[in-house]
Formats: sequence, C-alpha cells, structure tokens
Amino acid sequence: MRPHSASLNVRPAKRTDANAIQRLLDEHRAVHTRISSDDVQHKLIEYVAFIAEDMISLRGFLMIEPQPPRTGLLVSVAVHDNAKPSSVLAALLPPSEAEAHIQGLDSVMQVGEAPWLTRELPKFGYTVQDTIVTFEWHHTPLPQIRPHPQLNIRSARLEDLPILLQLDQLAFGPMWQKPKTAFREALSRAASFAVGVIDDTIVAYEWCDQHGERAHLTRLATHPDYQGEGIGTQLLHYTLQTMANFNVSVVSLNTQTDNLRSQELYERFGFKRTEEEIGVYWKEL
Repeated sequence: MRPHSASLNVRPAKRTDANAIQRLLDEHRAVHTRISSDDVQHKLIEYVAFIAEDMISLRGFLMIEPQPPRTGLLVSVAVHDNAKPSSVLAALLPPSEAEAHIQGLDSVMQVGEAPWLTRELPKFGYTVQDTIVTFEWHHTPLPQIRPHPQLNIRSARLEDLPILLQLDQLAFGPMWQKPKTAFREALSRAASFAVGVIDDTIVAYEWCDQHGERAHLTRLATHPDYQGEGIGTQLLHYTLQTMANFNVSVVSLNTQTDNLRSQELYERFGFKRTEEEIGVYWKEL
C-alpha cells in the first residue's frame, strides 16, 4: 500500500488514546518499544508522550522515559505501516524533545536493535556514543566459587528501594542509571531480584527478567567499596542457579564493548559473546 501523505496533527498523548496506541504497537512493523502495550495507559501519565494523527487514524507514537540524572530514553516509538518513518519522526521528535527539555532533561538516547529507527535518527542529530555487546549462557555447568564469608543473599524488598537507587548511581554512569519507576516495577515483576548484604548493609544486587524459557540479566552491580571481593561472582552464580531452577534455557545480558573486566567474569561462567552489537544513540538538547 502507498504511504499516507496527508498532513499530521501532533499533540501530547492522553489516557483516552491508550487503546489506539496499543493497536499501533501490536499490529504494525515499525515498532521499537521497551514497554508492553498493556502498560501504555499508566505510562502516559508518567512519561513524555506524543502522538501524530491524521483524519483517518493514529500514524505515530513516541514516548520518552526520564532517566537519572537528566537523560531521557526513547522507550517506545511506533509508525503506522501506511506512513513514512522519516515523516512521522520529523513530526514527533521536535515537540517530544522540547517537552523533555522543559521537564529538565539535557539529552535523549536510544538503545536497542531497531534498524528502521537507527537509520533515521542521525538525520535528527543523534550520534553513536557507545556500543553494547550481547552475551548468552546456554545452561552450561557453573564453575566452583569461594563464597564470601560475610555475604548473605536475600530477595530484595520494596523498603530496599532507596538503597538500591543509591547503589545504582554509584555503580553506573549517568547514561546507564535506571529510574525509580523501573526499580519499583522490577521489585514486583522480576523473576529474580536479590541483594547481597554484609553487616546489615546492602552492598550488591542482581535483577533478572524472565520471558518463557529465556531470561535477561538486567542488572548486576556491586558497591565500589566492595568490588574485587568476589561478591559479584557469588551473585551471578546465585542468579544462574535460580534461572536453572526455573527451567530457563538461555540467559542473556548486555555490556559495553570496553567493559573487559565484566566480560571476563561472564566468560568464566560459560557466557558466549553473540554477533549482535547495539549502538547507543545520543542527542544533547
């Protein structure tokens, strides 16, 4: 079918748009999203979200999630099959970025494998700032480890949230920090979310999401003052053993190409690097 060429009306998304946005995310090809279509309605309240429409239907949707300290992440971008991605992005990006700036964000980034989107972003001022590589573990035997004599591992609790946010900021640079909303959701939904505790102090945590027989290690972090003591190794062992008990066949994770220390740890546990490389696109506002 020929792309629809009528002029687009762009406006902030409202909760009453949720059903149309859900259909756009579920039924069309040019879609990049980190949220499920079922979560759209309540995310519209929390994040920067705009739609592009014509007299016939919704043609595009874009949502930016604030990330600490002052960065926005493109968490959902979708274009109708009968619209040109370049035209829809040209309509949606400027007002979305302007609103993100008004809300105190200094930059916007895109992370994820979406060729149709990453082909277009350089046209709008986005440049590649980093590259992420993917590793996978296919249920290989776990190595023997020496447990830390003082470390206790337990499930994370909601009351741990303030400490987890502080630890995340210490362990990761601004580009990679997770917002409070992501942690709150993970505490209730993640397949495994555990903390490492020494003398009643949380010094590390792991967070692993499961999707059927596959899982993704979203986070593995140790407080800088406790690194080098085998705590991350012990948490990784705990995570993989937990996923094996859940009958997960593959565990994936992402890390930066220059994070050789972490890559060495993952390879010790049988992780293999895949051919997938993901560019991190960045734009200053």
